[in-house]
Amino acid sequence: MNRIALYAIGCALLSCQGHPRAKANQSAVPARPVISAALAVARLKSAERRRDSSAIEREALSSRDASVRRAAARALARIADGRAAELLALALSDEDSEVITWGAYGLGYTCRGRERKAVPALVARAAGLTSANLRTESALASPIEAITDALGRCASPDAESTLRAWLRGPKARAESAALSLGRVVERQGRLEDATLVALLDVAIHEPDPLQNALYPFSRLSALNASTAERALALARSVLQKRGPGAELAIRSLARSGDAGGAELARLLADSSLPPALRSEAARELAALGDGGQRALWAAFDATIVQKPSDAELSGDAYGPLSALLDALAPPFPSSALELRTLAELPLDPLDSTPLKRRKVHVRCTAAALLAASNDLDARLSACDPATQSLPRDLAALAVLGRAKLVGRRKTAYLADARSQFSPIRKAALEILSEHAELDDAYRVLSEGLSAPALGVVASAAHVLASYPERADRNARPGAPSHLAPSPDSSVVQALPAAFTAARNQNNIEVQSLLLDATGALQVLSAKDWVTSACKSDNPTLREHAEKALHLLGERTRLCDASRPGDDRDSASGSVEKTALSFETEVGTLSLTLDPTFAPSAVGRVIHLAQTGFYDGMAVHRVVPGFVVQFGDPEGDGYGGDGQPPLRCETSPVPFLTGDVGVALSGRDTGSSQLFVTLGRYPHLDGQYAWIGRAGPGWDRVTVGDRILHVLVRSVP
Repeated sequence: MNRIALYAIGCALLSCQGHPRAKANQSAVPARPVISAALAVARLKSAERRRDSSAIEREALSSRDASVRRAAARALARIADGRAAELLALALSDEDSEVITWGAYGLGYTCRGRERKAVPALVARAAGLTSANLRTESALASPIEAITDALGRCASPDAESTLRAWLRGPKARAESAALSLGRVVERQGRLEDATLVALLDVAIHEPDPLQNALYPFSRLSALNASTAERALALARSVLQKRGPGAELAIRSLARSGDAGGAELARLLADSSLPPALRSEAARELAALGDGGQRALWAAFDATIVQKPSDAELSGDAYGPLSALLDALAPPFPSSALELRTLAELPLDPLDSTPLKRRKVHVRCTAAALLAASNDLDARLSACDPATQSLPRDLAALAVLGRAKLVGRRKTAYLADARSQFSPIRKAALEILSEHAELDDAYRVLSEGLSAPALGVVASAAHVLASYPERADRNARPGAPSHLAPSPDSSVVQALPAAFTAARNQNNIEVQSLLLDATGALQVLSAKDWVTSACKSDNPTLREHAEKALHLLGERTRLCDASRPGDDRDSASGSVEKTALSFETEVGTLSLTLDPTFAPSAVGRVIHLAQTGFYDGMAVHRVVPGFVVQFGDPEGDGYGGDGQPPLRCETSPVPFLTGDVGVALSGRDTGSSQLFVTLGRYPHLDGQYAWIGRAGPGWDRVTVGDRILHVLVRSVP
């Protein structure tokens, strides 16, 4: 495709007036001083960090230096405001592969409301790709992968029909199109019947079937009978071969009804299947309601035929067992003997700390299943002999929540809801939504908002946002749901103080939840501080503030305009590739951090590691076969390093097994929390900052395992 045609693609998304190549017809303008490419790139990176699209001129996208055009396209893709969306059209029309990739990636992020222009431009650019720009020189996605992903994010009917047609094209494009149809499901919740049929047709096409064809099925909530039957047959075929795509087949089985559930139960009990896939089967069954529970208990009966050995609990077998136990719910059909076997696993004083931790988890989870709703069951109190035990207390709280909180049970619950141990208090608040009979809910919630632990505040805010009637002192079960909530004054008074505390700790996630709660409760007196959040330089905070203001009566209020922020991460440009060696309770584990795409995030993590921030910290989240997550001093998922949040450095880079990313709760919310992927999960791609690769052994980690010390060294 020649330059004139490429230029026309750019003009499809923005007026060409003012474009540097159209200045022949304009009056003369003063010449700009010439600056070096290095200085131009530095300025563009600063604009990116400040989220200042006004500092990026069109000329940067027509520079003769590819590094300048790449920096400009990357900055615009990450800023992703209205002006950036217009300029990204020029990046899409470039001839450099990386510029095209960044341009398409940014257009995908800014596509909402611009589909009628963006989709044709993306399709036209795909048609104009040549062999010279089919791939990038770095780990970035190729231009065609970025374009198909952008179409998936646009998720319009035209985008879906294009992706459907591409399923029968060149293999690389077809695989990308299948993944991108999963994006369409994420945005729209459905696919057209013609698309489902096309996916099934190409998935079984021999001799080279599409590996990603089942991904969109794994994102759907359910399938019709005929589609479910074909999808089930395909998933069985893929799993029988034990080749690529097996994890997608596992995730698609749950959409195939009872037959898919039975297949998942069989796979869960199959010890020859990789542990990660068995763990995935347990999680999928847990989402199937009563039918899933029947299948889970059937798998439990087939799996627990004898007491697990210490070697099994210390090894790969623990992941599927843990996932199975966590997925089960009472009542148990005929498994009392097996449950007692697990609840009475012997605890040896010579057990290592990680082994003891695993045994306690198994014992307490099994005891909670045996107890059903009897929180006084002796097996609960005996599941961990330690004086203080979080697993034991959480198991007892789960049992307590299985019946109405009245009388003695209410007294026990209120003690947990006011516990000095924040994980227990947080968990108590989380089950409050299930207990409309508790007439003290408003008091528990107002006290939760005033707690020093942000995780407790977050749980209280989440309940208030989802169930605003719980804040009403006079609310009664069965009251009409259309009535506006009348929150108790104690809740209303606690909200602004909680917001200020979260703001002082630079916690965007908790501030956002408090804004959601304020809007749901329709607290008109909060308009001033909600309006201040509307003017924040943080896009996530502005998004939640706009939603709250709409609920407070300002239905036309927009919070999409903001002033640029500061350049607080300007020192990150000198960060180099770095190895981190984690001395942990389960041995030495490693990460290699690569600043290529996320220098600010990598610089922050290196600094934290060097100053001992991670030393002594427990891993707070493990999903077997999915992720290990750490970096929260509070251990409840809401903590961070207290510094201003990192501005997102998301990239069009796929997350493969063993990749490392920055945990987020919205745009520009990153802090100290990192995750290591334990499997291939395409929904992570482009959503989080990719910062490096993990060494082997992270699949041995479980919740509570501690990082003892981190050593930092540069990589040659």
